[in-house]
Amino acid sequence: LRLAWTLPGPKPGEGPSSPAMEAGECNGNRSSSGGVDGGTVECNGEREKPIETQVSEQPSSADSMVDIFSHAVSDKSQPWEARLHDALDHTGESLVIMGPALAAELDEISDRLNKMAVDSACDCTVVHTLQQDDKGSCAHQQTRTMLVRKQPTQGGHLDLRVAVVGNVDAGKSTLVGVLTGPISFLDDGRGLARSRVLRHKHEAETGRTSSIAEDQHMRLNSRGQCLALERHQRNAVPDQSETAKVVSFIDLAGHERYLRTTVYGLTAHEPDYVMVVVGANHGITRMTKEHVGMAIALHVPLFVVVTKVDLCPEPVMKETMKQLTRLLKLPGARKQPYAVRTADDLMHAVRSFGRSAITPVFCISCVDGTNVPLLRNFFNLMPSRRSWSHERDRPAEFLIDQHFNVPGVGLVVAGTLLSGIVGLNRVLLMGPDTQGKFNPVAIKSIHHMRAAVTDLLPGQTGAFVVRSRTKEHVRQFGIRKGMVLIDNKCSPVATRSFSCDVLVLHSQTTMRLNYQPIVYARNVRQCVRIAAMDKEVLRTGVRARVTLEFMYRPEFLQIGTKVLFTEGKTKAIGTIKELLT
Repeated sequence: LRLAWTLPGPKPGEGPSSPAMEAGECNGNRSSSGGVDGGTVECNGEREKPIETQVSEQPSSADSMVDIFSHAVSDKSQPWEARLHDALDHTGESLVIMGPALAAELDEISDRLNKMAVDSACDCTVVHTLQQDDKGSCAHQQTRTMLVRKQPTQGGHLDLRVAVVGNVDAGKSTLVGVLTGPISFLDDGRGLARSRVLRHKHEAETGRTSSIAEDQHMRLNSRGQCLALERHQRNAVPDQSETAKVVSFIDLAGHERYLRTTVYGLTAHEPDYVMVVVGANHGITRMTKEHVGMAIALHVPLFVVVTKVDLCPEPVMKETMKQLTRLLKLPGARKQPYAVRTADDLMHAVRSFGRSAITPVFCISCVDGTNVPLLRNFFNLMPSRRSWSHERDRPAEFLIDQHFNVPGVGLVVAGTLLSGIVGLNRVLLMGPDTQGKFNPVAIKSIHHMRAAVTDLLPGQTGAFVVRSRTKEHVRQFGIRKGMVLIDNKCSPVATRSFSCDVLVLHSQTTMRLNYQPIVYARNVRQCVRIAAMDKEVLRTGVRARVTLEFMYRPEFLQIGTKVLFTEGKTKAIGTIKELLT
């Protein structure tokens, strides 16, 4: 892992001995099926086998011809109908892969699937069909992939959270603006798309993002169609009645000056995936290596989008792909880049991403629209890594990452709901304050995606208008980032010191007692002091049990939370094992 933070740059005149990709292509030969029917991908002489269940080439029954692709864990011995029901209850959507078989047999299975979808209040859509020609037979077999997704309910939809990282001027905000707009919307090359995303005046003047833009959403219906509004209706409130899936983009800063803001966005906003944006004309920079290292250290699956391919010369494009391949194949990353150029490549990437070392690489242009539909379809087919439906019965927990005062309304806090359901007039405990106390507050108004709602569900981001339940005004509680809203039936305790297992990824100095780094744990960001450790000193690559103590105020933490602490170029990752005081 530590090598991911100290990735060597390419030397002048040096190239990889056997690059896996040049100009977005693999040197090896891909399988004729594109990986959709469980085939392997041969790239640079090495075979990468998908982990998903292989489909039998000669099925003997309908059960052996149907494979259910979902993150839900189900018994493979059960009929495919039962496994599909489990997947829909667990994640709300699933891919059904049928074949290879004759078209008549697939039509029969499709009729059964459509009847199941109607009974389960779902929509069924064919997303891909692969023709397989058998030279020894006159019959043409097919492999058909169908998307089954639940229809939207009142206030309920599927959520997918994607963090967007990359070097400055790589085109992150422009890409987010294009993806969240209508299908026909493209950039004009002069900042039209990013104007939909940038929040502050100085960002629009310089073209550089300095804050976390988390209100960018790509809305999809149950059939995977985009529901974006036209660009002149940017501030209009969208109709939520047809929204079945929402892809939320967390646009982070790329400049080195705002690296702390980027780290906070990766830890506080609970992303499902990380989208690393690389400018084709700029290549791999030091900040790109930093962002890739952070994603790997936090165990968040990542994929790569290479932008500006329309203005990049071919030799520069080849060199960028060589650098990208070298970066992803380092011992600290151990990724297998996989260029996505066709629908067959896309289906294999969807089935393998997050389950193997395959890392999809998209080469796009936001000006002429090259491969933008493939990237849109990728977000449509990718499931969330967490099952938020199982979090509804747990006590409410809301992470506060923004707060502001609205004249005539009062204090507004914004963040992410991790568990439970929060409704109007619900009483929650807000804290900890500087003394470590939790104070009762009432929820007077709830907004989600710029619209007023009556309930906020797990996995959704939203904003609350809170009022104090005591004689003190809510502003006297010392509202700040890092606070939480907890169910009043719980007895939350603020933590001043905690113990964690730490792996030092990179350090240019020797760390001893009383060393003071900055700790990032979910929405908490504060300076800590090393109070005790089981090693005399800490250096690069050392594992140790370390006791850390907050310098200024106690925070709310939980056992098992991933922590990342930094100080200059020193970076370490760990897991909280014990809460002490």
